[in-house]
Amino acid sequence: MKAAGLWLVAMPSLWLAAATAFAQAPDPARGKALYENHCQVCHTSKVHSREKRIPVTRADLREIVEKWQTQQKLTWNAQDVEDVVQYLNHTQYRFD
Repeated sequence: MKAAGLWLVAMPSLWLAAATAFAQAPDPARGKALYENHCQVCHTSKVHSREKRIPVTRADLREIVEKWQTQQKLTWNAQDVEDVVQYLNHTQYRFD
């Protein structure tokens, strides 16, 4: 009975550790595909190279991507957002 109780207490921690271990690294190629299919309709490359760029940190960039995907009702998950952020950071901003 004690062992079962310990298992129930430990199970959420084990699940969180497993979920973290299997989280995917951002994929810029996938981010490029998402960006080209959903964002590039309005955003030309000039929006990223203008003198007064809005994102000044990677966190700002993530916030902007999250805001616009919500506004456009794209229902992207966290991985989708990170992939687009990685793509834009790698090709346009280079914050890291």
